[in-house]
This record gives sequence, structure tokens and C-alpha cells, in this order.
Amino acid sequence: MIMSKRSISLYCWLLTVLFFGTGITDVTAQNGVRIAFYKVLPKGAASVIDTQSGTRLYYNPEEAIITNKHIASATAGRDENFNLHTVTLKLTPEGTKVFAKATAESVGKRILVMANKRLLIAPVVQGKIEGGEVQITGGLSEAETKTLAAMVSATIKTNGEEAHFPMSYFASLDNAMLDKDVDRLKVLVHPDARIEHSNGWVQDKNALIADLESGKVSYSEIRWETIEEEALEQNFVRIRRTIKVKGQFEKYPFDMKLSVLEMWQSQTDGTLQLWSRKAVKISE
Repeated sequence: MIMSKRSISLYCWLLTVLFFGTGITDVTAQNGVRIAFYKVLPKGAASVIDTQSGTRLYYNPEEAIITNKHIASATAGRDENFNLHTVTLKLTPEGTKVFAKATAESVGKRILVMANKRLLIAPVVQGKIEGGEVQITGGLSEAETKTLAAMVSATIKTNGEEAHFPMSYFASLDNAMLDKDVDRLKVLVHPDARIEHSNGWVQDKNALIADLESGKVSYSEIRWETIEEEALEQNFVRIRRTIKVKGQFEKYPFDMKLSVLEMWQSQTDGTLQLWSRKAVKISE
């Protein structure tokens, strides 16, 4: 099943799930997963079999609608309405536009969702999907959704396909902090960055990396919930977002909701680097 949380086209008919029939490790054996959406064509350069109906579905591998560069983040979760485990893909602004256009053109037709060239699902599009979020499910176990989401996230942050848009960057920053990915942090964080935590603790880039490496601070969950503000200011992108964080500072565990204001500076090569970050605790 493929669903958009922010569109009137909430539910599309699930036709097939091939991917999990053979086991998730078949697809995630590589360092990450390459997601691709395709329009189903009368004839194409490649094809897959819908094992439920036995139908051969054609597509052109060079004409992907959505790829990893259009995905800002992948999160495992659960749809309480249908009691199903899910993977939610948050699309980039560009991905949102592309997917909305493609679904508007494909009403009543199928779209293939592939992972490393294996078919995940092939739903019939019921209407234009323009909300920027897509849910994938189909009898997935909790472990399978977590593995798939983790592998997609790993690909987003390592395969060099990141587009230059804010959502991709702060998703990569969150993943790097969770994974203590020093190499990634060195790329994402500006040398003169200032990181101010909700308790008033301030770090520079070197301290951020050193404290993660030493275990002084560690994160078990960083989950962003909403984007409250997004604006351009000369060569900066300002993002205010709400996140849920869990982890440990020295010997003390923490579990809180934060409002985070980030300033990302545009570099000469078109990439962004974190210039400043200030977190304020939200009382729940």
C-alpha cells in the first residue's frame, strides 16, 4: 500500500508485494537501498512480475520518477488505523512537486515502487498525491520496516546523491549524530559552527564531534515532527523544526521534545553547512 498523509488521495489499492516474500536481506545486502518509482508502461526496456496476478509490468529504468535524491528521510512506524507497520518517506520539495505531477498524470494507472531493482508494491493511483509524504507497507513486520528505513537512510547520507535542499541536510545531520558518524559531521558542520543545547550548554564543531566520540553525549532517537519555519536570508537557509530526542548526557538519560532553530550557510559549491543551532525544550 502506498499512502500520502497530506492528500485527499489517502489510500491506494495494494496489488502486490514481492520484496518481502524473498526476505528483506536480499535487497539490503548492499550498503543501503536505492529506491525508485516508475510509471508502468505498455512496453518498456525492463519488466517485473506482479506475482499476485501473474502480470508482467513494463517500465523504463532510465525514467525514474522518484529516486534517493528526492527522499529527505525514511522512518519506520505504524499505522494505527490499519494496524500495519510502515515506512514513511518524506520527500524533498522537488520530490514533492515531481511526485504530485506524476500521480496527477497516472490516475487509474499503476506506479512501481522498487528497491535495488526489486518490486516492493505496484499500486493503482487513485488521485494526485501532493503532500510530500509517502507510506509504504504490505504485511511488513516491525523488524523489516526498521531495516528498510535504516538502509534507505544509510543510502541517503552516503551515496552522494543528496540534492541541495534543507530537508536532506538536517535529516543527514540527525542520522550522523545518531550514528556518531564523524566523517559525515565534518562535512555537514561549518568550522565556525555554534551549537546551543536546551540546557544552555554550547559546543563548537570540534566539541560536538569529540563529545560524541567519547560518549559524553549519545542519542538513541532523533525524530523530527514538524517544520515550523523555512526561510532564505541572503546566503543562509533558516529552519525551525520540532524534534523528539532521546539519549544520554554523561550518566543521565534524557527524553524530550525540542524546538530547534538552525541556520545553514550556502557554500561556493552549492552545498549547505550548519552554521548555528539552538534548541529550546518544549513542555509536554
